[in-house]
Amino acid sequence: MRRWALATVVFATAACSYHNVMYNAGQLYAEGEAARRAGQDSVATSRYLDVVRKTGEALRDLPERDWADRALVLHGRARFRLGELREARAALDEAIRTSPAVAEEARVYLAAIHAEVGDAASAMTALNRVLSGSLDDEPRSEAHLLRGRILLEQGLFDQGGWDLDRASEAGFGMRVEAGVERLRWLVIHEEEARARDAFGRLLGDPRAGVRSDTIVGLADAAARIWDPATVATMLGEVESSPWDRVARGQVALARASLLDQAGDTTAARAQALDVASGLGSAAADARLTLARWQLRRARDLDAVYGVRALLLPAGRDARAASQVELIEKMESLTGMGYAQPLAFFAAAEVARDELGAQYVARGLFLAYAASAPDDPWAPKALLAALDISPDEGDRAWLRGRLEADPDSPYVLAASGGSSAGYQQLEEELDVRLRELTRR
Repeated sequence: MRRWALATVVFATAACSYHNVMYNAGQLYAEGEAARRAGQDSVATSRYLDVVRKTGEALRDLPERDWADRALVLHGRARFRLGELREARAALDEAIRTSPAVAEEARVYLAAIHAEVGDAASAMTALNRVLSGSLDDEPRSEAHLLRGRILLEQGLFDQGGWDLDRASEAGFGMRVEAGVERLRWLVIHEEEARARDAFGRLLGDPRAGVRSDTIVGLADAAARIWDPATVATMLGEVESSPWDRVARGQVALARASLLDQAGDTTAARAQALDVASGLGSAAADARLTLARWQLRRARDLDAVYGVRALLLPAGRDARAASQVELIEKMESLTGMGYAQPLAFFAAAEVARDELGAQYVARGLFLAYAASAPDDPWAPKALLAALDISPDEGDRAWLRGRLEADPDSPYVLAASGGSSAGYQQLEEELDVRLRELTRR
């Protein structure tokens, strides 16, 4: 009797342990799905790997238990999310073979595998079959999402939209995923009016802020299909969006960039300033964007130095601190240039290559050439100024100045001629510039 009682306790304990394993695996899979839908790919991958490990160990140790069919389906789903299609198919096929209770659910994910490898016809056949039968809410929602995606890919917007709406109704975080899927295919198929509506629906969904990165990416893709001004209007509802401030700021800043590309610099600046008035990474991004615009349009040194006032409130951001440091480096070199003209050249390179202040760089190259006209690098400075001068009148004037020094190795190299001494001059210039920038 004691042996029988002990065996019963051991068996019950083992069964309870494995049910706990299955419960934990199910929770991990749910966490993986939530992370995937939020765009947190590394977190999702970690959770799916844990599911594969736990269900794999359970199936290996007790393959005949009554929960083995559920473990097979969960194992197959996690393998599918990891892109391990062969292993996913094997687990799902085994579940169908051994358990009618989970066969229909397993067929949903087998259909997903068909779609993943490009066999849309087989996927649709399987989905139509399972959706005409009895499915639990979650796999039914997955089936509608998948069928909607396939229909949208084929350009069947009304039918695909109906399926996505059905997927959204069941919950499970599907509404945002369905909304993003709808928008993706409407952009691909260049459906402007429908895409406008899809952007609006996502901006009005309080939960869609977790996909702000994806939505910004789709807005950029849409701007390449239509134009920045059109897509900026599609994002017009962002200011009233119920998203959290960071996600809203990210899309608002993308809209500001689109307005800037469209030439509406006043509206672009106003939008970016609104984002910059907040806190966190979105505000820092906005200040960096405003700084980039100001540097790009700067026509004098004061405009460049004024960028510091924009960036100082975001000083804890490493990118902002680096920009301030570069501006101070350019300012220091410019000050040195009055005594050592080559420092003007060094300052010009910082303005051009690291700050993007092209017009100011042009002025500094010209300042060097005017201060040291007999230096062998003066023609190099004039060529650099020529390269970044947008006005044809300026370019003609600079070409005239270069023609006055036809024997310069730099002028000869630029015209494709023999340039003896060019390499030696470049090496000496590099040494001198490094000496200046180390001070």
